[in-house]
Amino acid sequence: MNQVLITGGSGFVGSHLIDALLRDESNEVHVFDMAPLDQALNLRDVKDHPRMIYTQGDIRNTEALRKWYRKDATALYHMAAVVGIKNYLADPLGLIDTIVGGTRVLLELARDAGTRFILASTSEIYGKNPAVPWDENGDRVLGPPSVDRWSYSSSKAVCEHMVHAIHRQTGLPFSIVRLFNVYGPRQNPIFVVSQSVYKALRGERPLLYDNGSQTRCFSFVHDIVQGILLAATKPEGNAQTFNLGNNTEVTIGQVMQWILDATGNTVQAEQFNTTEKFGSVYEDILRRVPAVEKAKKLLGWSATTSAEAGIRSTVQWARENPWWLADRKQ
Repeated sequence: MNQVLITGGSGFVGSHLIDALLRDESNEVHVFDMAPLDQALNLRDVKDHPRMIYTQGDIRNTEALRKWYRKDATALYHMAAVVGIKNYLADPLGLIDTIVGGTRVLLELARDAGTRFILASTSEIYGKNPAVPWDENGDRVLGPPSVDRWSYSSSKAVCEHMVHAIHRQTGLPFSIVRLFNVYGPRQNPIFVVSQSVYKALRGERPLLYDNGSQTRCFSFVHDIVQGILLAATKPEGNAQTFNLGNNTEVTIGQVMQWILDATGNTVQAEQFNTTEKFGSVYEDILRRVPAVEKAKKLLGWSATTSAEAGIRSTVQWARENPWWLADRKQ
């Protein structure tokens, strides 16, 4: 039985990764997450699975992490993080403590045990570099540290630095995956696609940020999970960093229209001005496009789900899962 570790397993991508890992009957999956299991709604279908062992704990608690860690684990998928722009702005210090501090402890545990370390990083790494598409060695172009939005990008970059440093010192096997605008079933409705689907299906007005002219490359979660697994298991993925994302660029406005069409909602989106709402601690990124040739060449992976098709699938899932559409505190 392969012992597999995953932090942040009750989260959006983490929960889909658990589903995929459990489909392989040779895996026993050990999860560490801050949420109590009875409140981890994303794991409702696997909470009683005999090969999932769940531990509730705070990643900032070093002793709890050491107690949970298994030295015989074949891989650690480090998915835990603070996500969402509002959370970056609300508590940037807590974000830094969680992402940087927790990762440092886990890296030391992985180093001592020789566990393959898979770090979930982010497209935010590149900041606002105007030279798109961004390849894995592209420059990081950020605003000033007084802009809280960049605390997430900087924290993830520090984690990547630590991974490379420990690898060079000890030969720790690792893979870094930079995820680009992942969406799909179960995502917390605080992100562009999930927020819009949630509101549209409830007959409410979705929020259209800054007129919707900015572009993104939206990546369906099932595609992304397959990319993560390939990066973690293929020999060619060792000691490498990969962009994982769909490289088809679409405007936020176009995505909003696809969502309204799929849901049958005829209301007009509500304009949301980020400068007015967030002030000087926030800066937007006008274009975010990955170069994906490396993942295709070394892993044989590429995103195959179009944004329009993925949105239709997400809307259909949401219709079939009323628990996700229930009232919630945002």
